[in-house]
Amino acid sequence: MNNTPARRSLIVAIVCLLITVAGPSPVAGQTAPRLDLVSQTLVVDDRPAEIVFDVVDPPAGARLRFRIFNTPLTSRSAVRESHQNPPTVGSRISDFECTLAGDCRDQAILVSSDTGRVTLTLADEEIGELLRRSPGTLPFIVTLLDDDGNALDQLVTSLIIPNEEPSRTSIGIAFVGSVEIPLSHRADGSVSIDAGAVASRIDQLQRVGLPLTLDLSPEALSALSVADPDAFTEISTAIANHDLLRAPWVVLDEEGWRAVGDDARVLAQYALGSDTVETLTGMSPTGIVALDPDATPATLGLLRSAGATAVIPTDTQLGFATRAFSPNQPFQLLDDNAVAIPALRIDESLTTTLSGDDVELAAIQAIAELLTDAAAENFDRAVLLDLNAIDDAVLDEFLELIDEHDSLETTSITELFSRELTRAGNGVLRGDLVSVDPPDLRTRSNDLAAATSSINTLAAMLEPDIAAVEPLRTQLLAAASDQLDAASAAAYSTDVFRTVIESTTGIEIVQVDRITLTDRRNDLPLTIINKQPVPLNVELVLSAEKIRFPEGERRNLRLRPGENHIVIPVETLTSGDARVTATLVAPGGLLELGSGTVDIRSTAISGLGLIISVIALIVLGAWWIRTILRVRRNRAAATVSAASEDTTTSTEGEA
Repeated sequence: MNNTPARRSLIVAIVCLLITVAGPSPVAGQTAPRLDLVSQTLVVDDRPAEIVFDVVDPPAGARLRFRIFNTPLTSRSAVRESHQNPPTVGSRISDFECTLAGDCRDQAILVSSDTGRVTLTLADEEIGELLRRSPGTLPFIVTLLDDDGNALDQLVTSLIIPNEEPSRTSIGIAFVGSVEIPLSHRADGSVSIDAGAVASRIDQLQRVGLPLTLDLSPEALSALSVADPDAFTEISTAIANHDLLRAPWVVLDEEGWRAVGDDARVLAQYALGSDTVETLTGMSPTGIVALDPDATPATLGLLRSAGATAVIPTDTQLGFATRAFSPNQPFQLLDDNAVAIPALRIDESLTTTLSGDDVELAAIQAIAELLTDAAAENFDRAVLLDLNAIDDAVLDEFLELIDEHDSLETTSITELFSRELTRAGNGVLRGDLVSVDPPDLRTRSNDLAAATSSINTLAAMLEPDIAAVEPLRTQLLAAASDQLDAASAAAYSTDVFRTVIESTTGIEIVQVDRITLTDRRNDLPLTIINKQPVPLNVELVLSAEKIRFPEGERRNLRLRPGENHIVIPVETLTSGDARVTATLVAPGGLLELGSGTVDIRSTAISGLGLIISVIALIVLGAWWIRTILRVRRNRAAATVSAASEDTTTSTEGEA
């Protein structure tokens, strides 16, 4: 075969032409056959049970198989398991097939519409009587089969058969929703927040008309009040009818800060968070705190000091025994001082159920779980759900179904915490927290401590007008946010240091030529320039040899912008040359601002010098006098001696 490149190109061209003419494959654009639940009878009473579902794109000859197992499920976990892993064996109340045309061999009535919607009504005189004999929750499985009996899709739901004695157990269902907002206070001191996104999220959370507990950052409220006052007013009105969790000013990892010994930062953040909410909205946050995954008993103790009266853990941070023995009901956790604090965990399993793809099926499964739970217990239950993790459409369906059952009610989280505590043996269940390593915040803590010290120094220089430092303090508050990584947090501290340096530079001592002092006590003139536009408090530190400062070596000064002329009384200890060193520091001495020297020549004699000079003169005078007297005595003695010699000579001559 001649397989030249030209021949291959011709073959490819012909194939492409054939594909273009033929058009797309018949399979293209088709969807897989499936079953979608629309509605159903959930609790079987004296009326026939009914199920409505859509059959989407069934193949020719498709049929439906219906199975109802007669082993009653009596726990939520069993109901959930039956939906995730449908039973395949076991005795059944019914097991029959229907064609899509409606032939069910007298087991049920099946009506199909042109749109593929199917309504199945079980034969009440046969299947209905068998159903009512098995109180509990029964798995109900619908399978779509092709013409050869192969399963194409399957729908698993439940039928609840009530006891003759109706349950008096009430299940309260509360919702907590987090208004997740990026940090609004930037490293450069600016404030930026998307008010529309905040309002949209709050609207989304409260659209269901439920009593909500909102997890809303006070930092976001503060930013809104500054960046968009009108939006802040609208949002404040929207949240006024809901509870707020107690929260720090920014999102914190409390255990991380506690582990590095920075408890004070956590307490300050919580205090500011509560003050911000109360000041801006007039609302008082609850004492309920959502726990971080790394919370420990020591964290609980710290949170208690911050005003926490109850906590919300997640399933994953509770020990196995706590998860196994704590039903949806408040229990207790112990802090590091063995003091109990009430806790109520998020019902993560039910939250997961309410996030299913099939809206109606997910909602019915959740209701089936709750009603099974209510029938199995003789005390009121508390269910807490994370609204952020629930599909909106499923939630709508779920709430409609709640209204149909007297044993289910929506309520507030504070009401749930007032319910009876879980019992374990002879006492209240006291749970445990799984140990998780917190993030290492030592570097950030040290940076913030140093930056805080620099701000305090600047504030001392600016007193009494310290308004300029408040934005810097806000920057450091924001820098503690758990939303920042290490590098981003460091940028906040760096900007604070830069601002403090810029606000304290330009302070100079004017250098002068040598000054001559003629008196022992004199005034030393000094000129200091403040190039900042505001007055600054500084401390002047003086030092010198041969010079004494009668008013002390340290003086507090308030420097006006521009030149400041001051006079320093000095006292020379001796004549000659000396040097005075003048250093300007911030109040407290933690920051040196500038320094200079002044050379001095003193021609004055000090008191001590005068005394020494007088003594020297006296000594010198005495020496002179003694010398003169000695010379005179020597001369007199010499004269007498000469005269004596002359007399002797004369006598000898006469002889």
